[in-house]
Amino acid sequence: MSIPATEPTPSAASDVSQAADLRVAARWLVGSSASVVALLVVPIQLRNFSDLTEVGPWAVALALLGFLAALASVVWTLYSAAAVLAVPRRSIGELAELDRADNSNYPDSRVEPPTSALITYLVDKRRADLLGSARDAVWQLATDMVIAHKASMLPRTGEKIQIGTREYDLGSSADNAALATLVLDLERRAQRVVDAAAAFETQQRYERLAKGMKLVGAPFAAGFLLLLWLQTLPAASMAVKTPTSVQIVVPASGKDPCRGKVLEGVAVGGTMDAPVVVIPSQPGCPARKLTDTDEFIVIPRTAK
Repeated sequence: MSIPATEPTPSAASDVSQAADLRVAARWLVGSSASVVALLVVPIQLRNFSDLTEVGPWAVALALLGFLAALASVVWTLYSAAAVLAVPRRSIGELAELDRADNSNYPDSRVEPPTSALITYLVDKRRADLLGSARDAVWQLATDMVIAHKASMLPRTGEKIQIGTREYDLGSSADNAALATLVLDLERRAQRVVDAAAAFETQQRYERLAKGMKLVGAPFAAGFLLLLWLQTLPAASMAVKTPTSVQIVVPASGKDPCRGKVLEGVAVGGTMDAPVVVIPSQPGCPARKLTDTDEFIVIPRTAK
């Protein structure tokens, strides 16, 4: 089964569509796998455990092992698919906190690179696209947005506000227009950061699902084949543990002096499929002990 390949692209529109595509792909993987599983399992007429005890205790243990292996594979697949479909959408504030705890040095420049894959993706691989070349932290973007929002709501006086590397004079119409433009740009960037984070985490979980499905296929196949094989095993022969009354049908053909007769006897050993039978003396037939009863038909007598 081929797995749809995906690579993140630094585009605002593609972040949202990529996450949606990955969720669709996860549904497709689970749906197609479920169809394959159904086609494999339907032909199996599994014996219940009471029947398998006739084969032996080891058969029950193997059946349980095979069932658990197959069940674990299915549960893991469903859990991983659910994880892809339920990726949390983190707010810009939450992402800023994650960035702040991951080697962010704001208001100074970052000294050490982030250690987590998510923050590395946001502030390193997508820095210019998401944060802007002048910023190196999600925390910085969130702080600039808060300051810009507050500044846009202040009275239009001669007060000056520093945002990033620029100072805005609230008494200047040009600076107020620039501030309004900045607010829109920061809101757009914050939304793109949120979308990019969701797309990245969705892709990470999808790749984990796709890779894991290749691995869990082995225990599922092993469990399935084990259950299939157990169906072919005959029931174990019942050992004769106590003397049991039986009837012995002697074939009419052959050289046996008792041929064509039904004799009374007692099974004293062996199994019910191949018992050791003691036959007392009967009219026309001497007493004897049969250790090889393959040529005879042995019928256990029901107790009255």
